[in-house]
Amino acid sequence: MITWQQIDDVLGERISSALTEAGYPIARISNDIIKPVARRSYRIDLYSTDDMGTECYAERGMDVEIYYYPQDKERPKQELNEISQLLKVVIRSGILVSGVCLELSEGIEADTSDGVLTLMFRLEWIETVQEEGEHMQELVLNEEEVVYGSNDA
Repeated sequence: MITWQQIDDVLGERISSALTEAGYPIARISNDIIKPVARRSYRIDLYSTDDMGTECYAERGMDVEIYYYPQDKERPKQELNEISQLLKVVIRSGILVSGVCLELSEGIEADTSDGVLTLMFRLEWIETVQEEGEHMQELVLNEEEVVYGSNDA
């Protein structure tokens, strides 16, 4: 089962890496911020996952919000546009967590107000139940033994 902390860690790593490679030195701040906010930083808010499925698999989803605080609070338009495009490219391809690809369910909504960029989107994925026990190697059918996994056939 994928946890919210795993998603938070992988998403944070991908965002920090992409911003650093693009030449934006960045700090990630925790969700419980104290004013004033450090400039050129971001934070991630994750909202509860939901499940729907059967005993064999679960369809899961999580709502995500990313807040980006630009260096210049007074004239941030160009920086916010560049960061918005960059992060959309990073997120659009999905996020790989514990071997499972978390994909966008729809588009990425972006809002810039009060000099802050907010990206909102939903990630969805399917988890299968891990099989327990040993796989069956032999099958007895009408008192004839059939062995699976043999190369004699």
